[in-house]
Amino acid sequence: MNLVNNISYKELKKIKLGATYSKHETTFKVFAPNRDKIDLVITDDYKKVRRDIYPMVKDEMGIFTVSLKGNYDEYFYNYIVEDKYEVTDPYAVSASINSMYSAVIDLGDTNPEGFKESKHPDIKENEAIIYELSVKNYTADQSSGVYNRGKFLGLTEAGTRYKDVKTGLDNIKELGVTHVQVLPIYDFISVDEDHSRFFHDDNYNWGYDPELYFAPEGSYSTNPLDPKSRVREAKEMVKAFHDRGIGVIMDVVFNHTFKTIDSNLNTLAPKYYHRTNPDESFSNGSGCGNELASEKPFVRKLIIDSLVYWAKEYKIDGFRFDLMALIDLETIKIAIKELKKINPNIIIYGEPWMALSSPLAYDQQIWKGRQRSNGFGVFNDDFRDAIKGDVNSYGKGYIQGIFNNKHAIETGIRGSIDIGNGDGFADDASETINYFNCHDNLILYDKLAISLDDTSDINSYVKLALGIIMLSFGKPFIYEGNEFNHSKKNDANSYRSPLYINAINWEDKENNKEIFTYAKDLIALRKSIEAFKYTSHDEIEKRLDFIEGLDNSVIGYTLDKEYLVLINVNCHEIFIDRDILVNYLGSEEYNKIEKIFDKEGMNNMSMDISHGINLESLSVNVYKIGEAYGL
Repeated sequence: MNLVNNISYKELKKIKLGATYSKHETTFKVFAPNRDKIDLVITDDYKKVRRDIYPMVKDEMGIFTVSLKGNYDEYFYNYIVEDKYEVTDPYAVSASINSMYSAVIDLGDTNPEGFKESKHPDIKENEAIIYELSVKNYTADQSSGVYNRGKFLGLTEAGTRYKDVKTGLDNIKELGVTHVQVLPIYDFISVDEDHSRFFHDDNYNWGYDPELYFAPEGSYSTNPLDPKSRVREAKEMVKAFHDRGIGVIMDVVFNHTFKTIDSNLNTLAPKYYHRTNPDESFSNGSGCGNELASEKPFVRKLIIDSLVYWAKEYKIDGFRFDLMALIDLETIKIAIKELKKINPNIIIYGEPWMALSSPLAYDQQIWKGRQRSNGFGVFNDDFRDAIKGDVNSYGKGYIQGIFNNKHAIETGIRGSIDIGNGDGFADDASETINYFNCHDNLILYDKLAISLDDTSDINSYVKLALGIIMLSFGKPFIYEGNEFNHSKKNDANSYRSPLYINAINWEDKENNKEIFTYAKDLIALRKSIEAFKYTSHDEIEKRLDFIEGLDNSVIGYTLDKEYLVLINVNCHEIFIDRDILVNYLGSEEYNKIEKIFDKEGMNNMSMDISHGINLESLSVNVYKIGEAYGL
C-alpha cells in the first residue's frame, strides 16, 4: 500500500484501467490494492443465468489483470470480489440498463458520421457566454415540438417550434450563447433508465448521484438496452452543438459517490477512494454521506482519466466541478495541464465551497481566491447575492432597491479583480463566473416574484439582472429559461421534483418574447464590445472607468472611451447633469452621442446631451461615444 500512496500521477498516467478492447483481444484491469482475489465474470447477455468466470492476477501495485482472446464487443462484465461481492468496473465506458453490468464496446462503432473529423469550436475562453441546461428539462415538455423528448437526440433536432417561436437547439443558437453547460450526463444511479418510466413524476433527478464516471447516462438514450446507443447519441448531441459553433461544458461530480460502503469503488478498495475521519467513518464534506479522496494517487488518476476521456472521446469543451472545494488544488492543476494539451481553449470552473467540513488539508481546499492565476474559474456568489439578494428567501439586492450594494456591484462589473482594496478575489476576470442563479436555489423569476413589493413591472427587474451580468467583465452565465421568465413554481431545490416543475414550458417563450429579444440583443451587444475580450488586471484598469458623483441607484462607466454604460435601478427617472459626464466622454465639446441599447434592447438613436441625460427608470442603457459619434 505504501507504493500506491507515494506514486506520482506522472508514473500512473500510462497505466490503462478498465476494458481495453480490440477485435482479437480484450484486457481487463482493475485497481484493488487491499483485496486478495478478484474474478472477471462475463456474458454476451446479462439476462443469462450462466456466465463465464476468469481469475485475475494481481501485481505489486494492486492492479488485477486478465486478457481474453476473441472479439468481446457488446459483452457484459463485472468483477467478483473475494467470492462475495459483485460490482461494476469504475472505468466502464458503457453499461447495461440501470448500470447492473459494465459493457465492453467497440468505441469506433459509436462515432456518428463526421464526428471523428469534427473539431472543437474555436472559441477563446475570454469570449465565453455560458448557458446551463438539463438534457431532460430542455425538451421533455410536449410544447418543445421535439420528437425525442428529454433525450440526447432531443437536443440534435432542428426546426422545432412552439407556435411561432423556436425551441430546443434552435433557441440556443438564436439566443447567441457560445457554450452550453449540461447538467450531469455521465451515468447516475438515481433514476430508472427504463423508457416506460421516463416521464413518471417520481423518476426525475438532476443527476448529482454518480455511478460510472466514464459512461453516459442511459435514461437519456432512446435505447438504454443497447450499450452503444447511449454513447453514440451523446456524441450526436455534442456534434449538433459543435456544428452550430457552440461548445459543450460537462457538469462533473467528483466530490462524492451516490453509494458509500457498497459502491464499486469502496468494495474494490475499502476506505481507499473515500476520505475518512479519525474513527475511520466516512467523512461528509459533501453533505451526501461521503467524499472522494482526490489527493490519493489512484483517485486523482480516476478523476483526470475521466476528464481526459470525455475531452478526447466526446470532444467536450469544458468542465464544471460540483463542490469544487472538495477536490484538492493539486489534482485540478494537473488536470488542467493535461486538458490544455487536448484543447487549449478548454474551460474549467466550479463551486468554491463545500456542504460541510472536510479532513482535506485546508491549503488544498478550493475556496474563492484559490483559483488565482491557476487557470480555472469559480462561481461569484458575492456578485449573485449583491444583484438580487439571498438565494432562497425574501431578501433583496441592488436591483430591488438595496442601493448600498452599489460598491459590490461595481466590484462584480470589474470582474472581481483585486485592485488592492480587499474587495476582489481574482487576478484575472476569466476566473469569475458571473451569474444571478443556476439550477440550485430559486430561479430569478421566482426570486423576484417573492421579494418585490410590486410585481407589476417584474420584466424590468429581469432585464436589469440580465444587463448587469452581460455587461460585466468575466464569464456571463445564465440558466435555462432565464431568457423568457421560466418559473419553477418557487421550488428552491428541484433536484428530484417532477417535470411539471423542472421542464421548460415553451409557452413561456411565446408569452415573453420581449425578454427573449432583450437577452438576445444583450448577448449580441456584449460580443460586439471589444473591451470584454480583455481580462487581465492591467487591461481592465485601462479600459474601465467608473463615473463618480452619481446617485447610489445609478452605476455608470465607460469602456475604452468608446462606450458609455448607465444603469438606473431606481423606480423613478434619473437626470444626470452633463457636467458629471464631461470628464468621461473624451472631450468637453461633445454634445451628441449615439444610444445603441435601452429597455427595449437594440435601439440606435442620436441624442442631444448638451444639458445631460435623462435615464428611464429600471433601465440599462449603452451609448457610443468618442470622436466617431460625438459632435
